[in-house]
Amino acid sequence: MRLVRIDWKGNSKWGIVEADSVFSLEGDLYGDFTRGERLCALSEATLLAPAQPATIICCGLNYTDTIDQLQVETPTEPALFFKPPSSLVNPGEDVYALPISNNVCYEAELCAVMKRRAWRVSESEALDYVLGFTCGNDMTLFDLYKLDGRLTRAKGYYKSAALGPVLVTDVAPNALRIQGRVSGETKQDSNTSRQIFNTARIISHISQFTPLLPGDVVYTGTPKGGHCPVKVGDVIEIEIDGIGILTNKVAMG
Repeated sequence: MRLVRIDWKGNSKWGIVEADSVFSLEGDLYGDFTRGERLCALSEATLLAPAQPATIICCGLNYTDTIDQLQVETPTEPALFFKPPSSLVNPGEDVYALPISNNVCYEAELCAVMKRRAWRVSESEALDYVLGFTCGNDMTLFDLYKLDGRLTRAKGYYKSAALGPVLVTDVAPNALRIQGRVSGETKQDSNTSRQIFNTARIISHISQFTPLLPGDVVYTGTPKGGHCPVKVGDVIEIEIDGIGILTNKVAMG
């Protein structure tokens, strides 16, 4: 099933996508719901990020090909960092570069959106807590990471976490082709099977120290070719098999 969150008559509304139509979602997004009336064609909908997180938590250095590219040691546990909710960007909206940085980069990622509170869950049960999967773009001010030696400014800045276009509830996350393109040029072409820690492992690991709540988002890392510099005016596309294409343009924030 494909779910979307749209701007409907000035309000945020969840919908169910069937063929090229959006139908209203009636009931509890995180529980029982049914398909309601047809709202509009998908092409006519103003899409919003398909999550309303209290927490966005991300895993870095999580692909074997990225480790080879960067020539760093393979982590023994997921390497995590947070992005604030203010970093969230809708499909089709601008992601930001900032004047305090001279090296803004993008990263294509598979993202999980939670459907129920996950606290100290095992890896074997972790995916039962996931509502669905979507595409993510983890923007990074890479020169500030090198300057600061930490990720707070480099990763946690305003309008740096694009998400969308749809949330897919029935896709298996562990062997999906993932691509990243900048103004039509392919920069990343890999597969989630190359992750060091799969989605279930990451969620289980996070839940050992903090609960994940319904609507929270987990970014699962970027493959080789990420950390690619982009400039104002570039159009970034993140494509994941079975999910779709997330498109955002780079603007100066």
